[in-house]
Amino acid sequence: MGNGAPIKITGDLSAIKEIQAVGGDTLKKCYQCATCSTVCPLSTDEISFPRKQMILAQWGVKEKLLNDPALWLCHQCGDCSKYCPRDAKPGDVLAALRLLVIKEATPFKFIHKFYNNAWGLPILAVIALFFILLMTVFAFGGWPNFFDPSSFPYGGPEYDLWILHLPARVLMIDLIFLPLTAFVVIILMSAIARVWNAYVETCKIPQAYRYGMWTILSRYLWPAIQEILSHTRFTKCDANHWRAAPHRLLLISFIILAITTAIVFFMADILGFHTPWNPILHPVKWLGNIGGLLLLYSTIQIIVGRGRAEVEKSVKTSYPDSFLLYLILFIGLSGFGIEIFRSIPSLSSVVSLVYISHLAAVFMLFLGVAYSKFAHLVFRTTAVVFDLYFKDVSEKMKSLEAGQLKKELQEVEESQVQESASEESPAPQGA
Repeated sequence: MGNGAPIKITGDLSAIKEIQAVGGDTLKKCYQCATCSTVCPLSTDEISFPRKQMILAQWGVKEKLLNDPALWLCHQCGDCSKYCPRDAKPGDVLAALRLLVIKEATPFKFIHKFYNNAWGLPILAVIALFFILLMTVFAFGGWPNFFDPSSFPYGGPEYDLWILHLPARVLMIDLIFLPLTAFVVIILMSAIARVWNAYVETCKIPQAYRYGMWTILSRYLWPAIQEILSHTRFTKCDANHWRAAPHRLLLISFIILAITTAIVFFMADILGFHTPWNPILHPVKWLGNIGGLLLLYSTIQIIVGRGRAEVEKSVKTSYPDSFLLYLILFIGLSGFGIEIFRSIPSLSSVVSLVYISHLAAVFMLFLGVAYSKFAHLVFRTTAVVFDLYFKDVSEKMKSLEAGQLKKELQEVEESQVQESASEESPAPQGA
């Protein structure tokens, strides 16, 4: 750079086409006016986006793009897309790049294709139903009558396993979701390690500051979670500031439902207090219903808001967006449907079908934590943790450099004082 030598960048046409195929089809409209970085409230001198990412994407510099944590600091609020004079939609391009990060970081990439293409939906449904029905036959000792709630899900044999007493439906759910959860956790741990190491190398963090996992988690994870819960960055967005409230509510609803699930698992599997519990009297049911209502309300708000934003051309709702939103909506509706149909005798025959549909949707959502847009929850958290870590390391390095510079200046001043004193001292008298 110092001698004015040109930098050679080799474009990758296949990478450009890949970015365009997953939602960045407006990429080539960008002519680098820098309006996007100017209007972005999250862009800084140190982390300037999305202009930098648009340049690299236009050249197909895939590896450098996907190893950039700044991709996840963007919340696709739409400011850049709204004010882009060429309608290049930088926010949509960054969203496409985030999908590519998920794809490249996780094994079994064919599953990623199922989640991010409309033709993959029936395949995912078949996979979910296959595992659910397989475990149903195993737990119920054969094929139950799906039109009789006393046969399925509220019938079947009961099992005594060590100190546990499990009805067939509880064993079935454990056999479905415990292995699935373990699989997703292993996939995500591998993906997080991969992207984290890429961030460290890309940002050239010195070896002395490459802390261990527990040091990183103890120092930066909780501040990152606080920032995510408060949606600090989301609230800075202008074009679609409405998104902050429903997204925060949706996150809270997932936390409530996760707590409810953990309580039910402990009470049913460990203590033997099995569902269904009275939805009117039981406090855990109240907690679950509150979480479900928040989930439905926030999801509908996001869907309606996105529709308005599309009219304003500030946000584009791609298939991965729609898939996740309507899957969550279906989970909420089918969850309440089980309660409603179970309480109405004339509709009890469809409870089992709604129950199976609900489990299939939950199965797809669980698996999607690693492969769908729902993986943002994990990848963005990782990027926020890294951002806090990198800022801390940068400040320490600046302080160290400033201290070293101060020490060098003091040494120079002392040397100059000594030289001055030596010149001013009288020469010794000769004999």
